[in-house]
Amino acid sequence: MLSNKDQHLLNQTMQTIPRVKQRPVYKAPPIVDMLLGIPNQTGASLYGDNEHEGTYCCIKCRTEMKRTYIPFVKKYVMAGACKCDVERMEREELENERKMRKARMERAFAKSMMNDRLKQATFDNFLPRPGTESVRQAAEDFAYGFENSKEGLLIFGRPGNGKSHLLAAIHHYLDEQGYVSLFLDWSQLSNLAKDTFSKNSKVTVTDIVNAAINADLLTLDELGSGELTEYEYKSILFPVINGRQGKPTNYTMNLDLGRLEKWFEKDKYGNQLDPDGRLFDRIIGTCAIYENKGTSKRREDAMRRLQSE
Repeated sequence: MLSNKDQHLLNQTMQTIPRVKQRPVYKAPPIVDMLLGIPNQTGASLYGDNEHEGTYCCIKCRTEMKRTYIPFVKKYVMAGACKCDVERMEREELENERKMRKARMERAFAKSMMNDRLKQATFDNFLPRPGTESVRQAAEDFAYGFENSKEGLLIFGRPGNGKSHLLAAIHHYLDEQGYVSLFLDWSQLSNLAKDTFSKNSKVTVTDIVNAAINADLLTLDELGSGELTEYEYKSILFPVINGRQGKPTNYTMNLDLGRLEKWFEKDKYGNQLDPDGRLFDRIIGTCAIYENKGTSKRREDAMRRLQSE
């Protein structure tokens, strides 16, 4: 027991000793603890008898995989693949398959050319006019939501009001996204098929038809132009449209629906082609139909030129 004098002396001594500021204890953020607790896919084995065998866990998808020793190859291998690897392999397979289809399409349609105006067509340089609002919106929705598109677009209306421009814009957008997209006007498709009769042709009608069928998106511009022949109907148009069931196909035409149905009924010589409307029904049953009510840009440009003279 200290005397009062000694206690007083001790208190004075303690007050003269400088206090050291205590450092705060570092606490790692929750994300650090979480990452440290996740086993690495290529790190040490979790449950194995040595550094190679055992169960591994993908750091991304958390799939557990067993690594075992295969005696006849004298190697440790993963028994299966994680979800990440499966998805990567599926993407690579799809990309390779699309490249093959695109190569076949380019071989079959080596002579296929868009005109310079349509080559430059985009949604941004489309000239909006009264009557084009709904069809432009439909075209953009189709392009940006193509992965989930279950039907194509059929756009009809007077010539020169932007129908082909909008569908060409869809074509260019999807082509940039890596899809196999083919844009042809109907007469061009017919002529390409007929050119295969030449002795110098390196492709057949079957090549043309199959390439059109296998495209992710086929666009037939100006369907209904000219007079349909029995050969065109039976050897080109019917097999292409029939073969594309389940795949979206886009169409433009200057005819209304009634005139298009009649175009399919008989050939230029009056022979019956599609009297029961089977192919016509297939087209309108697999498309969202829009009338482009916009005015003709070509006529407007012509009128401005006349007025400026």
